[in-house]
Amino acid sequence: MRDQRQMKLDKGMAIAMITVELDNEYIWHSMGDSYRSPKNTSMGTYGTHRGLLRVLGALKEYGVRATFFIPGMAAEDYPQEVREIAAQGHEIALHGYAHEDFAGLTAEVQREVLKKGIGALEKVTGKRPVGFRLPEGDCTVETTRLLEEEGFLYNNSFFDRDAPYVRPEAMLVEIPMRWETQDFPYFAFGPTFPSGKSRIAVYDEVLDNWLWELEACCEEGYCFTLKVDPQIIGTPGRIFMLERILAEVSRRNIWCATGREVAEAVLAAGDGEKCEGER
Repeated sequence: MRDQRQMKLDKGMAIAMITVELDNEYIWHSMGDSYRSPKNTSMGTYGTHRGLLRVLGALKEYGVRATFFIPGMAAEDYPQEVREIAAQGHEIALHGYAHEDFAGLTAEVQREVLKKGIGALEKVTGKRPVGFRLPEGDCTVETTRLLEEEGFLYNNSFFDRDAPYVRPEAMLVEIPMRWETQDFPYFAFGPTFPSGKSRIAVYDEVLDNWLWELEACCEEGYCFTLKVDPQIIGTPGRIFMLERILAEVSRRNIWCATGREVAEAVLAAGDGEKCEGER
């Protein structure tokens, strides 16, 4: 059986992994032809042209290095912006090539997408990405094995634990995430998305959700993973939410780490002193 160590810190401590998805227009285009109109495309490009500047400014103000999950196509279309993200010390990780749904792809095509995305990011940044997050949709049973074979150190896509752990089917660290610590489910709107949602969430209520999750992770010694998108969080009225989380992380006994740093720590804790074995 593969190693299934789960990293857990002492109570009162926590890991915070601040992540940013530079989805741009690709997340909308991946939802179908009705989302390829100029109006819908503009929602995505806002993130690069305006929101990204505010996100980078907030991260710089609080001295936090984030992990940016970027589709390979975004690196090709916005190389200057991606280079600036890397130049400011943030980690660049892969988010597919064109925001594909891996669940609808064969293993062979998934590998091609991974290679194409890796090549695009490496060409722009000069570094090969070691982190991955699923873009649109889901994956197949082969996906994590393919990630291991393509040299990835960690995946940040699943919801099955409270803390980072080594996956049982591949020597790949999984850094879990939660829907409630993301911005997209609360604020994103398209022609038919999200189904059944009648209004934009109240900003203070969403921030309270995030702060409660952060507090619980600190109490239990787990990993708080925040996932934001510049086109959502980077508006003049919402950026305060990210700033508040960064301020809270900065003042507390929290290790704010990139995905790579978290994964390396999990693998380094092989003696089990800071890990809980789960079977």
